[in-house]
Amino acid sequence: MLKLLFVSLLTIMLLSACKNEEKTETENAASQEITFTFDSTALKTTAIESEEDQSFLFRYKFEPGGTFKYRLTNISNSQQNVVADTTMSESMNQTLIFIMNFKTIAVDPDSVAELECTFTSINLNASARGQQFTYQSGSQIDSAEKIQYAEYESLVNSPFNLRISKLGSIIDIYKVDRIMNKFLNLRGIADSLDAQQKIMASQELTNTSIKPLLTQIFREVPERKMAKDSSWTFKRETMPVLVFQVEFENKYKVSNLEMLNDDKLAVITGSVNTSVTGEQNRTERGISYHFDKPKTTATGKIYFNLSKGLVQKSRTESKIENGYSMKMPSPEGEKKASAKELNNNVNVLELL
Repeated sequence: MLKLLFVSLLTIMLLSACKNEEKTETENAASQEITFTFDSTALKTTAIESEEDQSFLFRYKFEPGGTFKYRLTNISNSQQNVVADTTMSESMNQTLIFIMNFKTIAVDPDSVAELECTFTSINLNASARGQQFTYQSGSQIDSAEKIQYAEYESLVNSPFNLRISKLGSIIDIYKVDRIMNKFLNLRGIADSLDAQQKIMASQELTNTSIKPLLTQIFREVPERKMAKDSSWTFKRETMPVLVFQVEFENKYKVSNLEMLNDDKLAVITGSVNTSVTGEQNRTERGISYHFDKPKTTATGKIYFNLSKGLVQKSRTESKIENGYSMKMPSPEGEKKASAKELNNNVNVLELL
């Protein structure tokens, strides 16, 4: 009887262990699926059949204590060709996957929300110059790799705050000192910067690393009432490309209204107009340069969830091509060289 009871208890323990192990494996598999994969396909929505007035307002909706999570994937490819005495080609391919958690701390009377954002996972796969580079936050890496991937190591699990208007305008990004301190310590330069230099470094980190990611999640929208076929434009900051200044104007249009389960979505298509200014020809130290005007294209599709007041999903793609040629005298005669570069970027955003 005691032997039978012992066998029964052992069986129960083994079954329990198996169930816990299965659960852990399932949770790990689900976690890895979120961390290592992404879905760039269109949402499976249904058409709205109603003939009623379909006008609406774009509004971001935040409730104190509310949480939401995004997966943002950036896929970038660049190709560079240099022609001189010989021809050299170089390419770079990179896929970055960020998992970002948000928590609403407070919403003021003007509907400006204070949010806490935490990067919980960063995954990198890249190739350049015949080398492969991989990084996954939370994995065991040596001290040299910690320095190499210091930017990602400092971002993960270092919460910071931001303020967002109901129209998606990023008003402020702050409390990034924890990220900055981790970065400086990993690079071993924390003691070599004075207070003013650290402030400037924090501003650069915010503007070049953090804000570009947040603008994929919080896209500024018009205040006025919208409907199907409504359109609007937003001017972006001028960007320097070689010797040129490129002005960008984003164009958006509500192409359709659709349903995702019980949520109403506005489907937005996007494109861009550009204006390029700058001198194409210049001479320095006897070398003559001719710069090609940059060629830029951009397209996108954005699903704005009107019921939740958040972007549900988006896929945007931009391409920029630029190049130059040069001539210089030499004892052997005139020498010529040229270079061309093509950059392609795809961003896929998913509300999880």
